[in-house]
Amino acid sequence: MGLKALDANMTNLADGVWIIDTEARTLYANSTMADILGSSIAALKGQHSFDYGFPEDAEAAQRLFESKQPGEAAPFPFRLRRTDGSSIWFDVQGTPLSNAAGEFIGIVGTFSVSEDQS
Repeated sequence: MGLKALDANMTNLADGVWIIDTEARTLYANSTMADILGSSIAALKGQHSFDYGFPEDAEAAQRLFESKQPGEAAPFPFRLRRTDGSSIWFDVQGTPLSNAAGEFIGIVGTFSVSEDQS
């Protein structure tokens, strides 16, 4: 399934979907994810996902990213920074992606806005 077909299936989801590569750069984001961040799909493409975090959360973000590489798929809460500088908390399900050889090639994340914004 190509990204156009994927996008057609992901457009109306209530959750944000964000796919990043091995360098944490955006390969795909659905319109919900872009809207939540106050951005656009075009602006997100190629952007480093850590650009949407807060400096004080960078170390935790790096640890979470690294934990996904060997296959960790446990959900976690995380705060991101919208383009206007405001924060928003998510319940994140980050699932590692592997190629046919079993090598890590990225992460697909679903982002549900958290009821608890603390």
